[in-house]
Amino acid sequence: MQAIPPAAKAAGILAQKLMKTVTLLLFAGLLLLSTQVFANLLTVEDAYVRATPPNSKNSAAFMVIKNTSKKEVKLIATGSDIADRVELHTHLHVDGMMKMRQVDNVIIKAESSVSLQPGGYHVMFLNVKQPLKEGQSIALLLYFNNGEQIKINVPIKKINVYK
Repeated sequence: MQAIPPAAKAAGILAQKLMKTVTLLLFAGLLLLSTQVFANLLTVEDAYVRATPPNSKNSAAFMVIKNTSKKEVKLIATGSDIADRVELHTHLHVDGMMKMRQVDNVIIKAESSVSLQPGGYHVMFLNVKQPLKEGQSIALLLYFNNGEQIKINVPIKKINVYK
């Protein structure tokens, strides 16, 4: 049996290490690319939070959520540190009266969008910790059943109820 020269042995070891490094870099690149492709399947537009009138302890956030994926997605929770509780709500007509109710989720159908708007679905802030003033903004987290989380910075706007 012929002995392998030390230089050839070292070159073989170096080639193996290089191959492992290239493989790991390719895998990391593909993983990064795949998260970028899937990260944009849900988008949020036109978000705002209602400024609180004097002595009011509650507010709401409104927005449009777009789902460009081929599958239905559900908004299942929200989070923010501006209030004691942050919940998903809707308005219902019951016995001729408009009533607000908490909901477990908001469905965003495949290749569609849903509007969270006054009189419909919205994010409800209960017992806000300080007044919400026009011109400020808040951080809001949206959690979806596909595992995606979207953090948005939402401007606070004064809404005129009476026009």
